[in-house]
Amino acid sequence: MGDEVIGFGCAQSLKSFCYTEAYGEITELYVKESARRNGVATSLISFLENQLHSQGVKSVKILTGRDNKSAIKAYELSGYVKDDEVMLKKKLS
Repeated sequence: MGDEVIGFGCAQSLKSFCYTEAYGEITELYVKESARRNGVATSLISFLENQLHSQGVKSVKILTGRDNKSAIKAYELSGYVKDDEVMLKKKLS
């Protein structure tokens, strides 16, 4: 905004030998607290979606903390819906 960075977003396009179509993930999204509730997150999400779409992506996944209510609200306002998947992870040594 002007000369000040107020947010950023990152996404990745993934291909798998299990699926014919690439899918996308929004991996990072941040908006400076003083700039929130002004449509910045929605604009960033839209930009990332357009970039993913231009790479052939037809569906996008987002992983965020269950208690991150402001992020969840921003994603839902952009049309994302919660599902019942469970994420499991393991560190390999």
